Amino acid sequence: MGILDRIAGTLDELTGDGRAAIADEIARARALGGGGDPQAAEAWLLQITRRAPEAAEAFLALGELYAKRGALEEAIAPLGRAVDLDGGYAAAWCELGEALAGLGRTDPARDALRRTLTLALDDSLRRRATAALGRVHAAAGKLTHAARELRKAIEMGGPDSAEDRRLALDYGRVLARLGEREASEWLTRAARADQADPAIFAEAAAVAPDDRRAEALLREGLARTPGDVALQAALVGFLLRTARLEEAMTLAETSAAAAPGDPRSWAATREAAARSGRWRQALDAAARETALGAPPPPEARVALALGAGDRDALVELARAEPSLTALGAFVEGRATETDLLRLGRLAPDETSRRLIARAGAPGAPPVGQLAGLLAWAHDFASGGPALVALATAMGRAGEAFDRPLLVAVMGEFNAGKSSFVNALCGAEVAPTGVTPTTATINVLRFGASPEARVMHHDGSARTIPAADIAAFLATLRDADAREVRLVEIFLPVETLRRVEIVDTPGLNSIRPEHERVARDFLRDADAIVWVFAAGQAAKATEREALALAHAAGKRVVGVLNKIDRAEPGEVSALVRHVEGTLGDLVDPVVPFSATRAAAAQRAGRSDPGLQALTAVLEHRFLADARELKRATATAALARFVESARAAAPVPVAPDLEGGRRALEALVQRLQSALDSERVALRARIEEGYRRAAFEVREFVQPRSWLFGEHRATPADEEFLAELLEDAVAQAADGTRAALRAALQPATIPATPPTTTTPATTDAGQEPAETARLRARVARAIEAALERFAAYARGVIEEGAVPDFFRHQLPRLRLEIAAIRDLLLRRAPAPEEQLFVGLKRDLDAAFKDAGAALGDQAADETMRALIHDERITRPLDALAGAVDALSVS
Repeated sequence: MGILDRIAGTLDELTGDGRAAIADEIARARALGGGGDPQAAEAWLLQITRRAPEAAEAFLALGELYAKRGALEEAIAPLGRAVDLDGGYAAAWCELGEALAGLGRTDPARDALRRTLTLALDDSLRRRATAALGRVHAAAGKLTHAARELRKAIEMGGPDSAEDRRLALDYGRVLARLGEREASEWLTRAARADQADPAIFAEAAAVAPDDRRAEALLREGLARTPGDVALQAALVGFLLRTARLEEAMTLAETSAAAAPGDPRSWAATREAAARSGRWRQALDAAARETALGAPPPPEARVALALGAGDRDALVELARAEPSLTALGAFVEGRATETDLLRLGRLAPDETSRRLIARAGAPGAPPVGQLAGLLAWAHDFASGGPALVALATAMGRAGEAFDRPLLVAVMGEFNAGKSSFVNALCGAEVAPTGVTPTTATINVLRFGASPEARVMHHDGSARTIPAADIAAFLATLRDADAREVRLVEIFLPVETLRRVEIVDTPGLNSIRPEHERVARDFLRDADAIVWVFAAGQAAKATEREALALAHAAGKRVVGVLNKIDRAEPGEVSALVRHVEGTLGDLVDPVVPFSATRAAAAQRAGRSDPGLQALTAVLEHRFLADARELKRATATAALARFVESARAAAPVPVAPDLEGGRRALEALVQRLQSALDSERVALRARIEEGYRRAAFEVREFVQPRSWLFGEHRATPADEEFLAELLEDAVAQAADGTRAALRAALQPATIPATPPTTTTPATTDAGQEPAETARLRARVARAIEAALERFAAYARGVIEEGAVPDFFRHQLPRLRLEIAAIRDLLLRRAPAPEEQLFVGLKRDLDAAFKDAGAALGDQAADETMRALIHDERITRPLDALAGAVDALSVS
């Protein structure tokens, strides 16, 4: 363009002809864009803006063109230029506000739309700006503001158009978020409009006032669009919620067959199959969803794989989802109890929970194999902390089963037990002459070379050469003897190949720690020889100890020692006395003299008493050695079962029902308090503002002119702001007190007697989960009240007070009602700024608390199943195997 053309253009603009021509060009460019050639329209408008950089309408048209094709960021610059050129251009402000809203820039969008409403005279533009402002409020979460603006736009009316349908939809959605019953009506209106999205019927059904209405809406939508997958999925969900499982399953399968490429149909099939317990079908449906690019959440797929019992699917999921650490540990066989509890929260039924609980459970005990059962019990006890204390005893029982017959020689101190042992073995193998304080428990065993091993109570051991055994035992100090559990003496004595002998101190003279070990031999020995001293036999203490041996099923032979100190005619009487006093606790009682037997051995001749005793021992013990050892091992296993059940009892579940009742009571109290305070807080604010109105009249009236405006100073503004802030603060304090009162723990009704125990520490105290919820709710209340206080301060100081003094007061009649009404017009609104946010926070807290209780219930169920699989069932199986051995 030449200089003359530019001059001509400028003259045209100055005369008005140029402006008309530009307006005509802009109109034609808009028509070109609307006619399907936006690129040409854009080029033409850009040329116009270069030729006429002061033409605001050209920049508006260019911004509209960009916005229409979704290029909102590009639209901002020309629209901003339009309002810069003409600050009173309402249409440009509206278009700019909508573009900013589309980009999520809430605050500048709201300001632009409010500017539109200030400037616009055209009703349709005002309606458009009002509707856009409502949507901005909705996006910002200010639902009551959004509902008010959208309702206002609807009431402005207009021809039935797409905008009317959109308004109905947006308004219905806001009402749904507010929980208003009217929401379903507006959403239904939007759904029934021409060319409406059928999915809106599902939205309307979701907030319908009752199930009958919800189902009718869903079926109406499907009648209009029979193949709509979204509506079919919504109806499946409704049928599942109303427990019509078969109908839901049929519809879901029909939908999947008709639309196999739509993941929503498979999602509906998965949900219906899962609710019906058809885990394999649900898992297959989830696989189809995944293949179509819309996989369900990993946790949902784990739940289905657990329900189906599909270990391969679990392994695949663990490989595909490394974040599922508990699942990875489970499939790799290294899951801890914590891992199992996490998986248990996903398991959909008891079968799948048992599948999880079985991880780490021991294999079945080897029925009919006594040695195998002893080894199994030892490994079982060693497998976890609950029973590890029993592992040592089972290890000893397993070791003893493969050793010679173990015979315990017992009796009271100074009954001649060691002398009896030496006579029985034909050698000086047992130490004699020790004192009661230094006496030890000695186990005599066969060994190729003589030596001793000293076993201490702390588990340590040391070996002593044969030559030092006697000296060690004879010189054992009192303090050292206290630490010794037993002494194993290995000797090359042929008798000890067939029988191992335990030489114990007297039960009435040894230390408590030795007495415990000695009494263990009443249970652990295969047979017992009880040595009585002639003239002191069958005491009450002996009878008590023998009763323990009898109860343990031990075979006991009595030896009446030291008969050489009695007259020959008294021996038979002494034997009858012992047998008559003790009855079947001993069988038989054999008279014996260890002194005579030792003397005969030294002389190289046989002793009749020793021969008689040997025959009895051969008949009563050695002939039945294998049977006696089996009885001892079987008894050890039976004791292990009993001890294990006592050491690891079935876990007692806490009173989760009491926790639920406490949670429900707290929720009910808080909801009631919130509903009351919605009305009460506003009433207290109004009362505070009424009192402030008196103060305002008192300090303004004396300074008013008779014929003129009322006057106020900056100090007056500060004073009124303090008055109003105090009024709001005092009103909010009432809300704080009411909500805190609702938070106080209530007395919990007594739980009916059950096998559970309360999840509380003191009677009447709320469960821990409810206490945590109360603390969280208390924080939420304080945070909400602080936000409301800050909001109220801003409203009062930046808007209400300046507006009152600078714009309203000069024209105001100084009457209390008028002042109060004017102040209340700009009073802080608690509903949106306090109660909506607080209710949202409380609902989240209640949901989390309920979920925590659900998790706790799932955890307790899993703990019980883990105990059942790892403890109860294995012990029951072992007990059955032991019973079978006893019968055989």
